[in-house]
Amino acid sequence: MNKELEDKIKAEVPQDDSTSREEKEILMQSIKDKKPKHLIETGTHRGLTTLYLLTAIDKGHLNTADPYEWGAAGNFRKFPELEKMVTYFQQRGSEMIRGCDNKSIEWAFIDGYHEKVEVIEEVEVLLPKLADGAVVWFHDTNGSNPSCDVPGAIEELGLKVEYLKTQNGMAKYVHKKNSVGVVAKVD
Repeated sequence: MNKELEDKIKAEVPQDDSTSREEKEILMQSIKDKKPKHLIETGTHRGLTTLYLLTAIDKGHLNTADPYEWGAAGNFRKFPELEKMVTYFQQRGSEMIRGCDNKSIEWAFIDGYHEKVEVIEEVEVLLPKLADGAVVWFHDTNGSNPSCDVPGAIEELGLKVEYLKTQNGMAKYVHKKNSVGVVAKVD
């Protein structure tokens, strides 16, 4: 990321309890490697992680959602060079995904509600809209928060993921479809 832009993001956007620096770097590198055109994020919060993600996007667009307005829309307006690459929805992640006409989402970051039932709802709506080979990242998988059960949702959905030991815990799922377009839950 451009150092000047990173400094501006740090100065303009309140730091929050979102992703750690290491987690932001992992997500940004994933975007750079995959070069997706259609991306989604659930759990925008103040938009800090979103802004970092946007710096890694090349010719793509990110839809992001949070049911609460924590200031993300105003934070995006501070960065006109990035704002054009994002559409912010003030609604639940599952509602945003449901409304996406695109059936070729290539990259997703699931960081909205962390209760098992909510994660399952987001992923069940997301799976049919994923492109073959799409990368889906899950946040807050370390189990340190008793109200979070992202790993339980992943297990119940039968997704094969790679867990990363980061500050908050992350999991990576690579989506595969078989020859007739049916979801094959493999890594």
